[in-house]
Amino acid sequence: MERSFNCLRCNEEMRYMKEYRFDSQDNNRGFFAALFDIEEHLSFDVYVCPRCRHTEFFFTGKRKGFDEWLDW
Repeated sequence: MERSFNCLRCNEEMRYMKEYRFDSQDNNRGFFAALFDIEEHLSFDVYVCPRCRHTEFFFTGKRKGFDEWLDW
């Protein structure tokens, strides 16, 4: 969901860049968890100022394992 707001540094309107997902990289997650990608993912919307390149991340939620398949 795109929002409209101004940069905190230079007051230029921020632009939506994309949704970004950070994956937890637990080295001790085991064979099946690595095979089936059963781990937590944190999702953020990324906004960038076109003037000063200030970047903001807004938390949109978290998913675990096969949650993405349930969205169909």
